[in-house]
Amino acid sequence: MMAIENGPRLLVHQQRFGVATPSLGHFEQFIAVLFLDFLVRFQPCHRNEHDILFVPRHWPRESPVSHNAFSQSAEQKEKRGGMVEGPTLTKGLPADLEGEPCPPQLVRWLATLNNDLLSILETIAEEGEGVWLVGGCVRDAWLGAPSTDVDLCTTSTPDRLLTLFGDRAIPTGVDFGTVTVKGNDGHFEITTLRTESLYRDGRRPEQVNWGASLSEDLSRRDFTFNSMAVDVARQLLYDPYNGLSDLRGRTVRAVGDAGLRCEEDALRILRAYRFMRRDDGPLWALEPTLHAAILEHRGRLNMVAIERRWMELQKIVSASRPGEVLDRMQNDGVLRFVFTDLTVLNPVLFHLIDQPAFAPMDLNQRLAILMCEHATKDAVAQLQALRTSKELQRSMAMFHEQLGFLPEPRKAAIRVFNHVMGSAAEHHLAAHETMADHSVNLHTGLETNLQDIIAVKRLWNQIERPMEAQPCLVDGHWIMARTGAVEGMRLGRLKQWLHRIQIEEGLTTLTEMEAALSKLPYEHGDFEAWPTPSFP
Repeated sequence: MMAIENGPRLLVHQQRFGVATPSLGHFEQFIAVLFLDFLVRFQPCHRNEHDILFVPRHWPRESPVSHNAFSQSAEQKEKRGGMVEGPTLTKGLPADLEGEPCPPQLVRWLATLNNDLLSILETIAEEGEGVWLVGGCVRDAWLGAPSTDVDLCTTSTPDRLLTLFGDRAIPTGVDFGTVTVKGNDGHFEITTLRTESLYRDGRRPEQVNWGASLSEDLSRRDFTFNSMAVDVARQLLYDPYNGLSDLRGRTVRAVGDAGLRCEEDALRILRAYRFMRRDDGPLWALEPTLHAAILEHRGRLNMVAIERRWMELQKIVSASRPGEVLDRMQNDGVLRFVFTDLTVLNPVLFHLIDQPAFAPMDLNQRLAILMCEHATKDAVAQLQALRTSKELQRSMAMFHEQLGFLPEPRKAAIRVFNHVMGSAAEHHLAAHETMADHSVNLHTGLETNLQDIIAVKRLWNQIERPMEAQPCLVDGHWIMARTGAVEGMRLGRLKQWLHRIQIEEGLTTLTEMEAALSKLPYEHGDFEAWPTPSFP
């Protein structure tokens, strides 16, 4: 039952109840009530008014209606109950395979498509061409997962797309049929339906021909849940390989011949492992024939550009709880084709990296943990072999070479630790706490003692942590004016010594700095032995 009243709206559906002034949330609740019987869309009209557009599932799809159910103006309230014709998308060329009505999850998703995308669909369909949403966006919509990319496929050729969209079109991959169209809120990749020749190099087809068959286009894709397409205008789902069934069954299954799919592009092997981790539940299953094909063709990964292999590994390591996936990859003899220099990693680390303490860690820190038993220079060499960015190599090395070291359980030492480590300080302590009492042989040869870590963390939690590293309050000219020192290494080291004292004692004024300087025996001694603001 649902009731709608004037003034503050009252929504009652089963046992859900809410009272509030009109809001977007009400529109979404209204849709949730209706979607089983209607194909529904809501869209803004003007000012604070919204139209709710819906097509009863048993009515002709060509006759949508619009009902101003939640208008906030008096004029619209008087008209509430009136039925007017609503806008519809032009139906383009139909697909060459049978579709089915979109399930509720996809209906809700279609109701949220933005105007940029709808405009692109309309432009192509008005030309008499077929156009469909395809691949990962359909998969993620059914799963309720966020999707950053919405891909389209069409019977329109790349040249025609470039003409249709003019300055908005970017020829990103026209040789393979892909044109990117710029919108107000993002870019959309549109790929022409195509047929392909053999993949002799294990990376790309030797020849691509434009086609008009959605069925054939879907047949060349990697996995069943990526071979689904949606006709937005007709609200139809095309799922010739039962991708929805595999989503429900949490199964990664190849489209057609699994061996052929792996031969065509061996990167699909790494993609298969990536799709095994879709949530925090158990790993998705590799369908047996796909698993057998992976074991048979894993050597073909050497034919794939190392940059492409790294892109997949990066996604795997960055995802939630990657350890179990990496463990499967190592057991199946696949990981060594990505970690080409460090061919064996400690399985204990795979278990540890799935612990909650590692969830907020950045990619560089996770990589450092995975390679923590290898020397820093070897870990950096592995990232260089993967052709990662210099910044990733630098940040990984910094975190990596500090593993095994803890600050002394003194507030002064912990302040310096915070200054050097910055936002990584918490992750450094969490990593050591998690690794304590496990069979991990850190490259530094140091052992982590749980009681020492607890003592440091207790003090660390008591100390106020600045949002960013604090620069030295004084410069060389200030020091020279008060000490008579001359420019040179001795002056530089004296400044570093003062900076460390500033951090250790939390000094904030020049008066405090001058008092600290007066206590230092800077006129004598080996300046190279003076303290610096460093860790360890």
